[in-house]
Parts: sequence; structure tokens; C-alpha cells
Amino acid sequence: MAMNTPVADTVKNYSYPANLASIPYASFLKIHKYSYDVGMAKVGAAQNDAIGSIQNSGLLKKVNEKLVDKAQWIYGDKTSGRQLLDFEKDSEIIDNYRSQLEKKKIIHKDMELPNSEILDMPFEVDDGWGAGHSETTLRELIDKKNEVRDFHASGYEKDWCDLAMPNEFQYDYSANWNNTFKLGTMALAADDPARATAVLGGGAIIGGLGGSISDYLTKKKDGGLGISKMAGIATGAKQGITKAGDFFGVNSNILDPTNIAGMAGLAPNENAIQFFKKMDFRQFDLNFEFAARNKDESKEIQKILKWFKEGMHPVSKDPLGSGTGVLLGFPDVWKIEPRFTPGKQDGNMVEGGAHIAHPMMPATKLCALTQIRVNTSPMGSFATVFDGTIPLITVTLRFNELTALTRSDFMDNPNY
Repeated sequence: MAMNTPVADTVKNYSYPANLASIPYASFLKIHKYSYDVGMAKVGAAQNDAIGSIQNSGLLKKVNEKLVDKAQWIYGDKTSGRQLLDFEKDSEIIDNYRSQLEKKKIIHKDMELPNSEILDMPFEVDDGWGAGHSETTLRELIDKKNEVRDFHASGYEKDWCDLAMPNEFQYDYSANWNNTFKLGTMALAADDPARATAVLGGGAIIGGLGGSISDYLTKKKDGGLGISKMAGIATGAKQGITKAGDFFGVNSNILDPTNIAGMAGLAPNENAIQFFKKMDFRQFDLNFEFAARNKDESKEIQKILKWFKEGMHPVSKDPLGSGTGVLLGFPDVWKIEPRFTPGKQDGNMVEGGAHIAHPMMPATKLCALTQIRVNTSPMGSFATVFDGTIPLITVTLRFNELTALTRSDFMDNPNY
């Protein structure tokens, strides 16, 4: 059984340029990547917001786990032998399959079959609606499962990426005050209570009389021709006149009080007040230039792009890696930390060489990577060198924070 696991790289991060964090006076972005579950548990739990509340609520977490388990059970794909792979360890998969064979009396408990024979016993699997059946072995299923697992794991071999500060870095805070309250004529109550009472009282009397007359005419009968029928005839005549006078439907309602006031050069005072509604989510557009000076740098740039591209896309929850399953796992989440490497006046690093949080640039809470734009011809024409490498590309990354800021966030981190 193939159990080839990629050799882990001791370096836990990408960097462009190389060793960026050790350059004195370097300003750079340390971009962390987490799988969604790990990001929520490791970073989201420390946030003073809705994500933190959910992550720290034992009840909500239990409810969520129950719902996830139910959804996976209902919508999870059970074809092509996938039901045999619901265990973490290969040994558990083999032991479970051995037990199933014993229950079906395909093998006897007294038979001491080695695992190799269990793994290579052929059996038929259902390939789904209308797809028929095919033959496979447990070894083939486990090998495919491990291949998918290793592919996903390879996306997290690097925990973060150090990139030089973009040439242009703009950020903004946006407050939404679009909750409009219109006091209108009720403002009279504040300025002149007596006048407001008279106006409102007059309106109530007129409205009441109108309602009474309408009710009387509707119910009253007049010989063979009821008043309600006469009212219907009058309504029809009114509609005909209106249609004739406004055949193309472009006229405004001349009886509208607002239009009457408008013809006199007046407009109703809405006495509107803007109330606070919400804080908008912050968005960060970061534009980077990658210039490959040699073959090794070109390979490193391609790895960095792959790291971002894979992390932006959802993950298949299918143990065999199919992208057609009913459920997809969320893409990765990200956290951006602007950093600065202090240096001495002589240009050397300070003792210890540790970089610090950038004193002038904002950090982020958990973010989603919502857009990647790669320009392979930033100079206006496409060009490659002898091995097909593109010497210069620009990459724009757009990150959106998952929760909006409140004043409490600045208590936890003044650099937000």
C-alpha cells in the first residue's frame, strides 16, 4: 500500500524576496493562512465579536457539530466504497472491513488472514445512479484517500507568506448611516403643540367623514340600480377620461398634494434624521510585483501563487476527492499582519533581529480572500525567457474581513 508522505520542509513560510524579514528597515506583510476550522478555533476564538462568541460558546459549538454530522450523513456520498473510509487511520479502516466480511460470513473469525490479503480482495461497488458497478479493492480506496489527504495537507506546509509592502496601500473605514427616519409634519408637535393638535384633529375629522360617506354609498340601494353600481359606472367613466387625457401614461397625478405644492414652488419638509445603521466590512486590495531574477525565484513565485489560489477555493469533503459532492468545505481564512524589521543607524539589524508589528499600518481580523488578479503582461506586452518563465507579473489580492469592527476591537488591538 502506497504510504508516501511528502518530506516536510523545515521552513514554515514563503518569502518574496527571500529572507525579507531579516532585512533591516524592511516593511512587509505577514499573511497567515488557516483552514476554516483551524482559523475559527485558533484566531476567531480570540476575537471580540460574533465569531469569538460562537467559538467560545459550548452550546452553540455542540449544536453546530450535530448539524454538521447530520448534514454529512444525509448528503455524504456513499457510492464507490466511500462508506468504508469513515475512519481516520488506515488500520481502523482495515479492522472495520474485516468485521464486515466476518458478519457476512465471507471469511471466518478463526481465519487469520493477513492485512495484505484483506486489502487485495476484489469486490464490487455501486458507482451511483445509472453508473452501474465496478470492481475495486480496499487497497485502491485507501491509496486514493491518502493521495487526497496528502494533497490537502501540502497546502498547509507553509503557515504564512512574507511579501514586501505594496507600492500603494490604501485602506478605509466606512460607517453606514443610511437608516433614515422621517419625522415629517410630526415635527410640528415639537415646535407648536397647539397647532399640531389642530392639524391632526382636522385631518381625523375629514378622514372620518369621508369613510362614513363611502360606507353609506356602498351599502345604500336605490330601486333597481344600487348606488354601488352607480359608483362603479362613475369609476369606469373616470378611468376612461383618465386614459384619454393620459394616453401614453406620462402624466403625473395632479391631485397629489406634493405635486400641487411643487407647482407653487414648494416642497414638503421631510424633517429627516440619519440614524446609524452599521459598520461596513473593511476591504483590502493589495497589489504586488513579482520579478523573477533566476530560475529558483521563478519557482518560488509559482509556489506562492499556488498557495494563494488553492486557499481561495472550497475544499471537497469527499474522501476520494470528487468535486461533484453535495457539500463543500469553506475556503481557507487569512489574517494580515504588517511587520517592520528595526535597524540601527549604521544599517545593521538590532540585536536579536526580531521584527515587530508595524507601528503605522493596520492589522486585520480574520479575512476571506475574495479575488486574485494576475497580470502576466504589466509592461504592455507578453514576454518570456528561454525556459518559458515570465520575468515580471503583478498580482492583486482582495481580502474582506469576516466581521465588522467596533470600538471594542481597538481595546484589544490599537493597530486595527
